[in-house]
Amino acid sequence: MNLFLDMKRICLAGILAFASAAAYAQAPVEGDNTTPVLFRDVVEQYEQTHDMDREEEFENGIEVEGEGYHYDRWKWYWSQHLDENGYMVSSAANFIEGQKAQNNARSKTTANQSDWKFVGPTLSYSGYGGIGRVNCVAFHPTDSNTYWVGTAGGGAWKTTNDGATWTAMTHSLAVLGVSDIDINPKNPNTIYLCPGDRDASDTYSLGVLKSTDGGATWGVTGLTWTPSQFRLTNCLVINPQDTNSLTVATSVGIYKSYNGGANWTSVQSGHFKQVVYHPTDTSILYAPKNDGTRDIYRSTDGGATWTTVTSFNNARRIQVAVTPANPSLVMAVVCNSSNGLMGIYKSTNSGASFSQVYVPSGSNCNSKTGDLIVGALNGKGCGNQGWYDLTIAVNPTNANEVYVGGVNTYGSNNGGVSWSLVTEWYSNAPGVMTVHADKHAHEYHPLTGELFEGNDGGLYKTRLPQSTLWTDISNGLGVTQFYRNAVTNAANYALGGAQDNGSKGWQGGTWYDLTGGDGMECQADPLDSNVFYTAVQNGELRRTTNGGNSFTDIQDNIPGKPSGAWITPYLITPDSNMHLIAGYKEIYYSPDRGNNWMSIQGSEITGGKCYRLAMTGGKHPTIYALFPDTQVVFYAKNYVHGATATFDTIIVPYSGNMSDIKAHPTDSGRFFVSFSGYNTNRIVEYNKGVWTPIAGGLPNIPVKCIEYDSSLSVLYVGTDIGVYYRDTSTNNLWASFQKNMPSIEVTDLGINYTTKEIWASTYGRGMWNSVKQGSYVIPPDTTDTTDTTNYVIIIPYADDVFRLAPNPSEGQFKIIAGPSMQAGKALRVNVIDFTGKTVVSREEKLDGGKRIDVDVKGMPPGVYIVELKDHNSVLGRKRAVIR
Repeated sequence: MNLFLDMKRICLAGILAFASAAAYAQAPVEGDNTTPVLFRDVVEQYEQTHDMDREEEFENGIEVEGEGYHYDRWKWYWSQHLDENGYMVSSAANFIEGQKAQNNARSKTTANQSDWKFVGPTLSYSGYGGIGRVNCVAFHPTDSNTYWVGTAGGGAWKTTNDGATWTAMTHSLAVLGVSDIDINPKNPNTIYLCPGDRDASDTYSLGVLKSTDGGATWGVTGLTWTPSQFRLTNCLVINPQDTNSLTVATSVGIYKSYNGGANWTSVQSGHFKQVVYHPTDTSILYAPKNDGTRDIYRSTDGGATWTTVTSFNNARRIQVAVTPANPSLVMAVVCNSSNGLMGIYKSTNSGASFSQVYVPSGSNCNSKTGDLIVGALNGKGCGNQGWYDLTIAVNPTNANEVYVGGVNTYGSNNGGVSWSLVTEWYSNAPGVMTVHADKHAHEYHPLTGELFEGNDGGLYKTRLPQSTLWTDISNGLGVTQFYRNAVTNAANYALGGAQDNGSKGWQGGTWYDLTGGDGMECQADPLDSNVFYTAVQNGELRRTTNGGNSFTDIQDNIPGKPSGAWITPYLITPDSNMHLIAGYKEIYYSPDRGNNWMSIQGSEITGGKCYRLAMTGGKHPTIYALFPDTQVVFYAKNYVHGATATFDTIIVPYSGNMSDIKAHPTDSGRFFVSFSGYNTNRIVEYNKGVWTPIAGGLPNIPVKCIEYDSSLSVLYVGTDIGVYYRDTSTNNLWASFQKNMPSIEVTDLGINYTTKEIWASTYGRGMWNSVKQGSYVIPPDTTDTTDTTNYVIIIPYADDVFRLAPNPSEGQFKIIAGPSMQAGKALRVNVIDFTGKTVVSREEKLDGGKRIDVDVKGMPPGVYIVELKDHNSVLGRKRAVIR
């Protein structure tokens, strides 16, 4: 696979948006909640007041995010974090459940064989490519090579060699977003951490955490919250003169501590995303308020009391910056209620009053020209996502040098009066560096003077911001937020679809960028390692037949080019690697890898857009489909390829959001359904009309995905805090399967039967793999000499070795040897099925006509591999199609 950056559909932000124009993002789910928030009510309110059209929007020929993008992302995430009655539950609950699960695991003696290893990605190709979102950066007070970053879902990371390598510092803390990190300037072993996701609210906070051993261990402070409160700790500052004096800005106000966090007092109500000290006078602090009238607040008594110094009507978010080069200067960037730029403002009297220094020029918001700067200005007037990505920084040695970040980064050399484009998210402007989109942090290193930038792709730094000398120092961070993964028996490679960082591939220890946008569902051909599929949000499907060198958009071939769910499901059918099934509002079938499609939905399915598909094997398989807002499983039994199907329903007698469905590999009347919520059954089994809850042993957390090991009959699930398994050794109870894996959201699982590995994609800590449960304790079958390293690779032996006739067959065919083999030669014939399992293995001799008759009647229709071996080596392999 080669580096292939598909620039057709590129997304600017790609992160959980609390509905960019909806007030509910901060009212019902951020603050003190005396009544639970019903997810359905929020959805109905939003959809009644917003255009849900998914018409494509373009900038300079490249598709960009519209309002529907943010909503779909929000809806996908929160539909998985509800209780049994549909009320929203903060993912901070996973932190508590994770601690319980760790304690329970220590007390159990179940001998699971998991041995998870982090696979990556840790390599970024910079520019449009990326690793994952970085929210903040914090610097060691005396060691210029040591600093920390906080990420959206992968916790806190530390480098001690200026970004050459990174170490995870919150490995044992479950599902952790980080908004801010603060190091005590007089005692660097004391570190404060603000958990939660300030800019996108992927995760919420349990308060402020503290470490007194340099981040090796963490404890709570006196500021602790419950998951039901949906609170965020956004920004914390330490008084450099009195390091026991702390001030923290939160979604419910400003809190003050005078004893190192042991006790806190609320000193100002409101939603504050930032708090900043005056550069030289610790009695003065500034804090922009991001709800209500959107004011800048100021304190002149060290944060004990606060007053409003200026108000911005029609504003949405404010960020401020100061500089020791001019201690009385305060710069502010303000986005308006449309999330575009309202203006650049400054104060020259230590925040007592502000005046506007830059006024946007009407609707001239083209980001190429640099005429208007911030807030995802992408040709759609002056609005988009300043609520999400907004930064400002002033050079500590030159007060006239100012930088702001939105989707791109802009710079000013005259105190904000005029601006020029410094970096952009795709290569368009000559002489401008391509740096990943969506800026969340701009901070100057106090010891080196370098400007650091945290964005949706990772961490960059530069000594010369207005040049192309930006260095990506993200390599080594393992913080990618994957939605899905895919592996194949055909080769030792893996695929993953990543939030805002496209679809990526791994092979031979190396990661490659494949296609752009938000990477979604991936599928890998089970027989041909050169063929695989990637997708973008809402169902744009891509196919490669040359190992990733080029891709074809196969969604264009679907009649009407329908728009699908946020993660649109599709699969390669078990019986043939040529056939695809995809779920949109209708179910579609392709007989030829996506060149042609037809709707197979003979009866209308009402329930929105399909979000999960499953399929049994066999000549006439059963298709299963899940649709939102329906407590039923839709299924089409005995499906004939290319024909119209009739979908019936099976009522699911349990509440909660169904997250996945997995068909039993050999029993067509049996399947498993998982639930991604709290206080639900979590996973249930259906077996020929009988439903059975089978969640015993699972913690009370969402289950996101199911995988079934068909070779060893082991069932796995991916949860919000890791992987669990169930087999006869666990007495049909679930047991932890996460040795060496962090407590993290697992979004998808896959099994490579060739390498005997299980793969897990996580939402914040990249991709992981482990040996399977039981895979190395089963005694080897001495009668089967299958080459388990290479048997699924179809070596292109010439027909002078052997051929099959007829092929396809009805279960009987002949092996016809070529001239290189002699009659009477003893050979082993192996027939290998779709999963990599040898289903026929026997010794035969070539008859006088140099032929061997093979009878496989009764085997399920599908694609198989026929392999010939002698006592020394594999002689040849051929694909056989049994109808």
